[in-house]
Amino acid sequence: MSRPADARRAAPPGAHRTPPADATLSLGPDTPVTGIPAPAPSPETPSSGTGSSGTGSPGTGSHAGGERREQPSGTPGPGATRIAPPNASPGGLPPYTPTRRVLDWWRARADGRAGLPGLDPGRPPGTPTLEEFAQDFLARSHRERLRLDIELAPLLESEAALVARLEQTELAVGHAQERLAGWPVLLADDQLALRRGGESGTAEDVVRARRAREYDALRRPLAEEVDRLRKTAAAAHEELARVRAALAAREVVGATRVRRLHAQIMRRISAYERHLVHHHPAGDRVGPLLAAQHPRIPGWVDAAEHAEHAEHADPGEET
Repeated sequence: MSRPADARRAAPPGAHRTPPADATLSLGPDTPVTGIPAPAPSPETPSSGTGSSGTGSPGTGSHAGGERREQPSGTPGPGATRIAPPNASPGGLPPYTPTRRVLDWWRARADGRAGLPGLDPGRPPGTPTLEEFAQDFLARSHRERLRLDIELAPLLESEAALVARLEQTELAVGHAQERLAGWPVLLADDQLALRRGGESGTAEDVVRARRAREYDALRRPLAEEVDRLRKTAAAAHEELARVRAALAAREVVGATRVRRLHAQIMRRISAYERHLVHHHPAGDRVGPLLAAQHPRIPGWVDAAEHAEHAEHADPGEET
C-alpha cells in the first residue's frame, strides 16, 4: 500500500478536508451579523431549549429536544385545574310522612284553639310552630351554604392563581413584542449586500440569501417567543373561563338545593295553616299574620339564579 494512502488513513477524520474559501461559518445565537447584536434571552421566560418552564401553558407539554406537544382543543392539559363534579347528595328535609302530617294537624288545631296568632294588641304576632319551621329552614339553608363554600374553596384559589398568572403572561407578551419590534421582518438592502471575508467572488444573490438566513436565524427566536407567550395567554384565558363556569354552576346547584328546601318546608306550613285557620276563632283574618312568619329565600340564591339567567339570556331580549 502506498504512503499517501497510509497517511490518509492515519489522519483524523476531517483533517484532509479543506473548506472552500467562501464557506459561511456557523453562527451561534450571540454571533453578530452585519453589525446587528444578537437578541438577548427573554428575562420573563427561559428559552425553549432549557428544561425549566416560565409562564407555562396548561395546554402544552414538552418532549426531549425542545419539541412541544399540543393538547387537543377542548381537552384539559396535564397542568389544568382538576374540577371535581358537584356533590350529588340531594340533602333536603326528611320525607313528609303521614305521621308528620298528622302531627302538624294536631299542632295547628292546638294553636288555633289557643287563639294563636292573636289579633288583639299585645298578643304574640305568630305561632311557635311557624317560628320552628322558619328556624329549621334557616339552619338547613346555612348548612347548604357551608357545603357549597367548601366545594368552591379550591376553585376560588385556582381562579386567583390563574388571574395572577395571566397578568404576568400578558406583561411578558408586551415585553417580547417590544423586543421583536426592533427587528424588522426583512433586512435592509445595504445589509443584505454586505460581503464578508472570502465572499468577494461570490454571486450577489448567494450573498443576499446568506445574509437573509443569518438574520432570520437571529430574529426567529424572538418571533417564536412572542408566539409561545400568546399561546400561553390563550390557554390561561381558556382555563380561567373553565374554572369560572364551574364556580357559577356550583352556585346554581346550591341555589337549587335551597329552593327545594323552601318548597318542602312550605308544604308543611301549608298543611299546618289550613288546619290552623279552620280552628282559629278569627278564621281567615289571621292570614296576613301567618305570612309574616314564612321563611325567606336567602339573597345569594336569587343572585346565583339571576347571574345564570343573564349569562344565557339572548342579547336581543335585553331592553
